[in-house]
Formats: sequence, structure tokens, C-alpha cells
Amino acid sequence: MRNTYTRALSSDLEIRSTGDGRTVHGIVVPYDSPTIIRDVDGEYEETFKRGAFARSIAERGDRIKFLSQHQRANNPLGRAVLLREDENGLYGEFRVSATQAGDEALELIKDGALDSFSIGFQAIREQWTRNRSERTHYESKLLEVSVVSFPAYEQAHIAGVRAAQLSQLDSAQLAARLGLLKATYGL
Repeated sequence: MRNTYTRALSSDLEIRSTGDGRTVHGIVVPYDSPTIIRDVDGEYEETFKRGAFARSIAERGDRIKFLSQHQRANNPLGRAVLLREDENGLYGEFRVSATQAGDEALELIKDGALDSFSIGFQAIREQWTRNRSERTHYESKLLEVSVVSFPAYEQAHIAGVRAAQLSQLDSAQLAARLGLLKATYGL
């Protein structure tokens, strides 16, 4: 049986003026961004390659659940409405359901208390270095995406929530956040 892993990712928040405020988006997994992992396999440097989730997207991309803190025993917060791979990594948009848990999660995201993505996955095709100090993922089965408090990958994060109005942010706050995103993504 294959091991199931989780990886968390972090971010700064952007509020977009399109949508109803219930769609969370951002880079879920950065590509070619090595990070140190400590898990059941020990301590090692991990990297995901572009294409690692292509099969998951094609076969079940719209059925990937959006969870809180990997809590599989609880109802999901929502589901993926868009997953795609680009040069920065696996990008995702997740519709948060209008439930008590969904409302609470959105409030924590907007407040910045939850600012990170984490994935649950199974490695399908990977390569370890001889001394098991580096692990590269070429294909992984994406099981779920969670919103979490503490990330493993700082380059991938919740980029924002789509909102009907931008009244929560003043123009200086909005300009600062957009400047950070431009600097991060080279826009």
C-alpha cells in the first residue's frame, strides 16, 4: 500500500472584485521549489515537477475535496472548481460551501489566520537520491486540498478570495497586497 502524505503551503491574501466571496484561489503546489520535509520517511528535500498532477486533474479534478486541516472525518468545506498546471505550479480555485464550517473558514482566511494550502497525496512516480536526502515527484495522485495554519511550502499559498465588493480593504491595503503579488510572481 502506498503512503499518503500531506504538504502545507502559505500566502498573503488578495481580494478580487469578481465573484461572491466564496471562491478561494492560489498556487496549491509550487513546481521546482525544493523544501525540507520531515515525515515518516525521515528528513529530506522534496520537489514537485510540472505534470505531477496532470492525471489527477484529467480524471477527477472537479471531485477534489477542499478540507479544513485535513479533517477527512468532517464534512468538506467545498470542492475544486478549477485545477490547472502552469509554470508556477498547481493552481486551484475552490468553492467554499455556504455552511457554518465554510463561513468560519472564510472568515479565518479573510482575517489571515488561515493563509496556507496543504495537499493530501499519494506518490505514484518519484525518484529518491541514493542517500535518500532528496525526493522528486513526477506523478502524484491528488487526494484532497486543505486550508491550514502552518505551511511546508512558502511559495504556494492562498492568493485570495473573490468578493463582490472591495470595501473591506482601503486603497493602501489593496495596493500593498497587489504589489506583493506582483513581486512574488513577477507580474
